[in-house]
Amino acid sequence: MSLMIRRADQSDAPAIAELQQLTWREAYAGLLPTPLLDGLALPRLYRTWRAELIRQDGDLDLGIFIAETEDGKALGYATCGAATLQSQDLLGDGEIHQLYVRASHQGRGLGRALMLACSRWLLMRGLFSGGLWVVKGNERARAFYESIGGELIGDRRDSMQGWQIPVVGYGWEDLHELAGLESEVPSWL
Repeated sequence: MSLMIRRADQSDAPAIAELQQLTWREAYAGLLPTPLLDGLALPRLYRTWRAELIRQDGDLDLGIFIAETEDGKALGYATCGAATLQSQDLLGDGEIHQLYVRASHQGRGLGRALMLACSRWLLMRGLFSGGLWVVKGNERARAFYESIGGELIGDRRDSMQGWQIPVVGYGWEDLHELAGLESEVPSWL
């Protein structure tokens, strides 16, 4: 099976909305409040992603990437851009805002390939350091970020629809380290 990663466009809003609903429920069952996960309604997610993909057209730092099969089945997505003001001091110039892969396709190199796409995008935009926030109890994701050189750099609480969620930050002082993952990305991409 041939897979590819490409920059998403506005037509990908429905696929990314479905991916977010699925991957969040897979990743966060037992970690996030059930009402938060039950509230992931596809019409609202679709509107959110449509707006983000439109915003990407005007925000040159924003990169939204989708991993899919050759027949167009979406398997994962990632977003990145300039670090938010609340994250800049800790994470550096750039930030990976989201990275999710279907549970059925984890461990096959898609996460690494999406991180490679994000790191290259950030470097191309002149953002040379960066990081991300991950739900504190998400041990699988934390192990993944540590395996690709992420250093634990802090913690905080994020507000998600009124819920306070503990998160931890992972950072890379030089995003060239992530861009060097290319040798570890499967050849099928």
